[in-house]
Amino acid sequence: MIHFYLVRHGQTKLNRSRRLQGTTNSPLTKKGIRMAKRLGKELENIRFRAVYTSDLKRTQETARYILDENKCGHPRIYCDPDLRELSFGKFEEAKNLKMIPTALRTLGIRQIVRAFANEEHVSELTELFRTMDGEEEIETSVHLEQRFTRALKTIACEYEGEDCNILIVTHGLILSNFLEALNGDVPLFLVDNSRASRVDYENSEFKIIYINQLKQEEN
Repeated sequence: MIHFYLVRHGQTKLNRSRRLQGTTNSPLTKKGIRMAKRLGKELENIRFRAVYTSDLKRTQETARYILDENKCGHPRIYCDPDLRELSFGKFEEAKNLKMIPTALRTLGIRQIVRAFANEEHVSELTELFRTMDGEEEIETSVHLEQRFTRALKTIACEYEGEDCNILIVTHGLILSNFLEALNGDVPLFLVDNSRASRVDYENSEFKIIYINQLKQEEN
């Protein structure tokens, strides 16, 4: 069985300024570093067989700070582009509040409310961005989920037959979309920065153990 510890990177400068951050690189803030170290302390006694991040620097930085607190060694960090965040296209780095007039004008209040009220609100949010973009350059939620699933299954194949822990440091939307596709209860505004979600993989099946928790909060 593979135990995946799935983590959204620590707070970045774009997160702090409340701007959309997809494939844009943005460094961790001091708070983001503290968050990553805090999670590292929570996971300090877990021996990770390997660590995988996206090819964006904020995930790599977060992984290093987590591992700095680990008492069981420093496994190799691998970068996998399939773990990178959704690109927001022309909306990259746009201020969240400035998106509201565009959303209202393009979608209307009913469609926005319906999307957030939907149980699958993460996938609905992704589709709203595609609609606003108008050029269909933004990935669908289905493609996003397939890309992330492909990455995890490929990683699992590398450790087939082992019972081990794998740390995955990735991004808020792609991770939330994946967990929602597994019928997980995802927070309205996505999983938090530097919180772990654990998903086990066995016999080609994923099973959610917990979402968006610190280790000390496990049942």
